[in-house]
Amino acid sequence: MASPDWYKKLTDYPSNKQNPFLEQTIAEMKVSVKRQTIRPRKGSGGDASLMVVDSLGEQHASATFIREIEVDQGQFTKIYHDGLAMRSGLSARGKKVFEYVCHQLEPGKGTIHFMLSQCMEFTGYKSKANVISGLGELLEADIIARSTESSLYFINPIVMFNGNRLTFAKSYIKKKLVEKGKQQLEFGFTPFDTLRELDRSE
Repeated sequence: MASPDWYKKLTDYPSNKQNPFLEQTIAEMKVSVKRQTIRPRKGSGGDASLMVVDSLGEQHASATFIREIEVDQGQFTKIYHDGLAMRSGLSARGKKVFEYVCHQLEPGKGTIHFMLSQCMEFTGYKSKANVISGLGELLEADIIARSTESSLYFINPIVMFNGNRLTFAKSYIKKKLVEKGKQQLEFGFTPFDTLRELDRSE
């Protein structure tokens, strides 16, 4: 929990042009593979196999088709386990501001607009200092990060996200590849290989 003597100006935290948490999110995101066996309905003979035939209708073999779907394990979860752990270490002010940030999350977005007056109304605080202090705790805990715009903050998708992080991660990688002219990027992973793996879900 934050010390009552702890204080840091919001401007002491670095401002970012891009979400500083995304590469870590992609590296740490846990993706599971679900296998589904696709079979036809059983006929009168009780045969559930799919038959492989040629253009003349000649039977050659039977087959079972497996479809693999990669799914972000937490895609329907707004606050993840790491986020709950971080939240437990916040002060009462930090927790209230955290709840406001979660309330501001839009589907598929990696940013939120932080409106001071709106947050004061949401939290019930009459003093701006309480809100600013809580906001500082979220920055200190790497739950959010400042952008180059004063009211725009990046969220940490490892902590919380509204929607499918898998789709969000793929969009980020593709955008970076376009920006860099499809050159090798300084990632903690190989972007092309990662995209191939993620694209198996499509």
